[in-house]
Amino acid sequence: MTTEIHDRLDPQTDQELIKIFMDLKTKTCGTENIAKSLNIQNVHEQRDAAECLQKILRHISPQASEVFRGQLMDTTKCSKGHIINEETNPFWTLPLSLKDGCYLNYSVESSFERIFQTTTYTGDNIMYCNDCKQKTEATSRCEMVKAPQILILLLKRFDFDYNTGSHFKSDCCVEVPCELQLKSKTYKLYGMVNHMGSLRGGHYTANVLSEDNTWYECNDDHVSKIKHQLFAEDRTFSSRTVYLLTYRATELTVTCETTQNEKDEVQFRSDNECLRSSM
Repeated sequence: MTTEIHDRLDPQTDQELIKIFMDLKTKTCGTENIAKSLNIQNVHEQRDAAECLQKILRHISPQASEVFRGQLMDTTKCSKGHIINEETNPFWTLPLSLKDGCYLNYSVESSFERIFQTTTYTGDNIMYCNDCKQKTEATSRCEMVKAPQILILLLKRFDFDYNTGSHFKSDCCVEVPCELQLKSKTYKLYGMVNHMGSLRGGHYTANVLSEDNTWYECNDDHVSKIKHQLFAEDRTFSSRTVYLLTYRATELTVTCETTQNEKDEVQFRSDNECLRSSM
């Protein structure tokens, strides 16, 4: 359903993926050839869906995977505004920790917004600034300098507990919004990957939104229409199995009312400036 990559696929590099997309329009098709091209030897081996996605994105041509690529810039500044550290990192998926939501309903929207919140370093956590030549209070902030066309969020249901020294799977209930807001873009949900089972084994399914705004469940070779309403009146969907979320970016539309308000604001400022100059 990620149609943005279809025209970007390279006829030679992405031959098997192109063939699958073509075949799926008319019939059920096997995955033997695409598995072979990805160097997957044992299709029955338990593997992670997020790792498989990363493997595909590394394998396909750069112009196709580009629609998933974003960039985050982390900047740390001292109290005087000097840059202590600044680094930019590319990403295909954004991981969201579920550790804070084990006993309460977990909000994807709130967790996504926390990525971009400012962190303050004070007390024992002050940092050394080369410009100030001393340790000082500091702030750190993450900014998305390049927003991907397709935003993929990874809910870290599989994690490591440092208290017990063991891995675990979280089955906490997750509140999934049908839309996410980021600067001038609105991201609309169109796909979900679900995991049922335990840490050592389980089963993956996917929910996808068609062009006619109908949700379908993909379960191995069986695809069926989801008859019940996924999203409630508050435009969220609760799930204990959702694992990967795919959102598509749409540009914000400027309404006539908004445009008129902006014109009125400009006129208001202009009138005030004229009034001040005459005084």
